[in-house]
Amino acid sequence: MSNLIKPFNSARFGLLAALLWLAMTILAACADEPTKPPPTATGPTPGPTSQSTGSGIVGQAASNGQPLPTPIPPGPDTRKVLTVWTSGWKGNVNYEKFINDQIDAYRVRNRNTTIDWLDFGADLPRKFEESLAQPGKLTPPDLVLFEEGDLYQFGANGNLTDLTVLGGSSLKDDFVPATWEALRIGSVSYGMPWLASTRVTIINKRLWQGAGLDPAKTPATLTDLDPLLPTLAKKTGDNVLPVWVKPDPLVDFMMEDAPLYNISGDGKARQTAFPSSGTLARWQYYKDKRMQGVFDPDGLSKDYADALKKYSAGGLVMVLDGTPLLPGLKNANADLYNNTLVVPYLTSKANILPLDISGWAIPKASGKATEALAFLRFLNTAENQLTFARYASLKVPSFKKALSDPYVTSQDEPLAQARSIMAATLDRGRAPESLLPSPLKPGQREKLLNALYDAQKAIWTTDKSPKDALTDAAKVWGEILK
Repeated sequence: MSNLIKPFNSARFGLLAALLWLAMTILAACADEPTKPPPTATGPTPGPTSQSTGSGIVGQAASNGQPLPTPIPPGPDTRKVLTVWTSGWKGNVNYEKFINDQIDAYRVRNRNTTIDWLDFGADLPRKFEESLAQPGKLTPPDLVLFEEGDLYQFGANGNLTDLTVLGGSSLKDDFVPATWEALRIGSVSYGMPWLASTRVTIINKRLWQGAGLDPAKTPATLTDLDPLLPTLAKKTGDNVLPVWVKPDPLVDFMMEDAPLYNISGDGKARQTAFPSSGTLARWQYYKDKRMQGVFDPDGLSKDYADALKKYSAGGLVMVLDGTPLLPGLKNANADLYNNTLVVPYLTSKANILPLDISGWAIPKASGKATEALAFLRFLNTAENQLTFARYASLKVPSFKKALSDPYVTSQDEPLAQARSIMAATLDRGRAPESLLPSPLKPGQREKLLNALYDAQKAIWTTDKSPKDALTDAAKVWGEILK
């Protein structure tokens, strides 16, 4: 019994009593203190020494008594802003979606680049000239899409960057050679090819067969056509004309491989090269056929809408440049559309075709040539050209590998046949504007062209001879070239 009961320890009891009293005192003090509200989402209110800034609070003491670090102010905006100019894309839903999608995709990969797209429609050349003359009023673009005529003149005048210097020529092997050459003057490549086209001829198959001609044997040249014209005139009816053609001086002389000017031995003086045998023969041919009643006399004075109206009504056997008619014909007369032969454009002895091409250029005034070329390489690909060609309908890519795509090679209906012919004949194409002298001062280009148009109108609508008409035009050219 004595082993189970221990003696009372007074010291230990006193210590326990003291600890119990201390705990009860602390609890009582907490119960008497009023409850504090929780902190708000805005955080503590800055003290009188705090300085409010756009990026935080500077100089406020932290809870441990140490000052908070001063935030680093934002640095200068280092983004590159590239301006891209086009003509005729604004208002076309497909074109707008294409360029905006490309810009968005490029910005995802290049966070430091912003791209502004502007479209000036038919005013693009004038706006570009304005930007060069008054850069303070209108900043020149960093990348611009021109048609071949404007590309040629701005390139010849030294306004566009040589892509060879930038390294852009490393891509030239990807393009159909004729398309790259069309945007070059001497050793300077001033444009990167975009979409292109050559001409096609359309023939009313029923009228052709009605004249006793074989649809499988269509003419390839004007020489081939010539002996067929009397048959077409006699056997297709009084209200039917064999041929509709829209004459164009530059196209006519380019297809004859006839130069319009020569450069003297010292490389400085320029002289007119017409009338020449080639230019005279071409225009004499037109004059003879118009007077014989086998070429529609309205071809010069009226436009392609007139040709479509006549062709869809069965009033024309052939339209030499039938490309612009095909989309409208499909809607106006589906039966005739499906009974239309689409063949290569009739050439002359030189076997040259007029090439219609647009291209991207980087102006010398840009100041961001390297960045512009980087975006151009992203934008101008075989895949993107194919996508855009589908929107343009009667244009084909200039990238060689894109020309094997079924969209380009298909021949299941007339529009497809036209694209297939264009792709097959691109490398025979030349840009007619390349016949013009360069460089030219503002307004000179129009004077040279108008002199030729006036001469052609004279031989088409009057008894004036091609020699006299071309001699008159040569006088105007001589004044400008000297």
